[in-house]
Amino acid sequence: MILPAGPASFGGLIVGGHGRGRGLGFPTANIYVIGDSGVPVDGVYSCIVALASRDSTFGATTSIGRNPTFSDVQERRIEAYIHDLSDDIYGERIDVWVIERLREMDRFDSVDELVRQTGRDIERSRVRLREV
Repeated sequence: MILPAGPASFGGLIVGGHGRGRGLGFPTANIYVIGDSGVPVDGVYSCIVALASRDSTFGATTSIGRNPTFSDVQERRIEAYIHDLSDDIYGERIDVWVIERLREMDRFDSVDELVRQTGRDIERSRVRLREV
């Protein structure tokens, strides 16, 4: 696959997080990036990702921001739900190409509301990536 020249691209290492995404049914790869070089503004994005250990790319729905639904999150985070991959990838290098911003980062009144919206975000991201 030829990777598109999106509005932003960045890379980093996959590190452990709180495990909250897995508990909600959406395990995410928490990406540690040195600095903010290439990282877009807060929001939810449709992305293509490549892992250093793989010869293929994957679609991903990526959240960038402070997770305002949870008051215990103060730092900005980058969390990618990688479509169709459930392997243990901690410590791997990941490269991310942003395809489209799906929405702003929002605060939800309940975790159930967040889970429903995340499902819609992932479906919308999958549809958008089929067009690339």
